[in-house]
Amino acid sequence: MLILCDVLPVFSGNLKINADYLVYYDTSNNRIMEVFYEIPFNALSFIKSDTGFIARYRIILELKDHNNNEIAAEVWERQLKVADYQLTLNRDSLTNGLLRVLIPEPVSAGRIFVYDLNSERQTTAQFDIKATKQAMRLRLLKSARPNPSHTYSIYDTIEIIAEFDWQRSKNGNGSDSVLWLIKKGKNVLTGIRTALFDAPDKKFARCLLPVTDSGVFTNGLYTAEAKLLKENLSAQIEFRIEMPFFYDDSIWSMRVEQLLYVATIDEMRKLKRSPRAERQAAWNEFWQGRDPNPSTPVNEEEEEYFARINYCEEHFSRGDRGYRSDRARVYVIYGPPDQIESRPFEIDRPAEEIWHYFQKNLTFVFVDRFGSGEFVIWRQQ
Repeated sequence: MLILCDVLPVFSGNLKINADYLVYYDTSNNRIMEVFYEIPFNALSFIKSDTGFIARYRIILELKDHNNNEIAAEVWERQLKVADYQLTLNRDSLTNGLLRVLIPEPVSAGRIFVYDLNSERQTTAQFDIKATKQAMRLRLLKSARPNPSHTYSIYDTIEIIAEFDWQRSKNGNGSDSVLWLIKKGKNVLTGIRTALFDAPDKKFARCLLPVTDSGVFTNGLYTAEAKLLKENLSAQIEFRIEMPFFYDDSIWSMRVEQLLYVATIDEMRKLKRSPRAERQAAWNEFWQGRDPNPSTPVNEEEEEYFARINYCEEHFSRGDRGYRSDRARVYVIYGPPDQIESRPFEIDRPAEEIWHYFQKNLTFVFVDRFGSGEFVIWRQQ
């Protein structure tokens, strides 16, 4: 019997990690828990060594009973070596692993701690360890490995495995196939039928969905439901698609619109008309000439620009026009002001904001003329 976690562990701390786990009984009827994890390189601290750069981290797993008494604990230490320091900054590089531990029967909960041994970064999560009487379990894989983040991107293939405990099924070997339904919200996007395969102690089915070739996926949260035909068995699992923005038409259009403070009308028009397959190259070409440090893996100018755009969307959208507002135009071009004076609404005077840029010798006065929250430039000094 396979027991897959119903809820992914939620970590709290300043070290980023994704983790998933499953519990099963081996042939000797021992209860085994396997924890799958992945940690981005840029979440760890690397120190220089004679052969390159090294990161070290420790994982502690505590096992507890229903009274919160500690029954057992396991400790693992891992070391990660890279030759090039630039690899440690790559947001797409991951270290992953599998932890395997025997679970005594009184155990009903666990706590996992992860420590970066080269810094003070750490994180922790608690989770339940409970049996289930369901005969069907689903798990997600990516590149033939468990996918603890349940997240896929443009070049990934979604692989979902359904496993069946025939001792718990009603009709034994009456079924020969599984119907897979892929949903977004309540809408069924596609249905796929796959065959069952035999394994020594179970049967299983596999569903493969290439993200780009399916024609189904955009950004967002999805649900995969597997139904064992001829039996009243089904199970669901959620996964998320995070496509690069240039493959999502609506997000691409929005991103190009947000370039209004740094791009010409002709440049924006050209980007909007770029075919989907050419958008990434067109975007990179646009920002390449604005990269202050081409030797680094990120374009600092692009990151700073969109950090300012996001700030404006967050702070200037209530009653105002977000990144298109007058305050946003000043904020994106000149950055955060050195000082802000806020004058509230009075009977004979509208609310004002006065932004001072002392080093640039600039002052902007914004006025909420109609009391709606939309501040427009009244004058510049």
